[in-house]
Amino acid sequence: MAKANLRENTEAVRRKPGIQGGFPMKKWLVAMGLVSLCSLAQAEGGVFLGLSMQLGGTISARDIGVTAKVVSSNREDRAVLGGGINVYPFGSGPTRIGIDVGAGYQGSRFGAMVGYDLLLGRPTLNAGYVNTTNR
Repeated sequence: MAKANLRENTEAVRRKPGIQGGFPMKKWLVAMGLVSLCSLAQAEGGVFLGLSMQLGGTISARDIGVTAKVVSSNREDRAVLGGGINVYPFGSGPTRIGIDVGAGYQGSRFGAMVGYDLLLGRPTLNAGYVNTTNR
């Protein structure tokens, strides 16, 4: 009897969802590694602050959020890579936070990026302020 209960408990633990409703730890590590690589891509990285919108499916207020990213360059008129965090304040349940990586273009103090949210599994569109220089 004790062996049967132990076996059932072991199976229940194996089936138990991980972080964020079943998000495997390997994907967390990959996501954080990509974000770290983006910040180390160049010594002159920049900061991107703006709005984020999840794409795919029906778009609603729950799909719009704010984003903070590290981008690969702080120079104006450049194509950049970036990674960061998205917060969806009107999202429901554990889907209020996402980590994304993407590529885009930045002009003078403004940037736009297209990316993929690794936590939520959806493409994203981002636009906002970038701390650029013209040197």
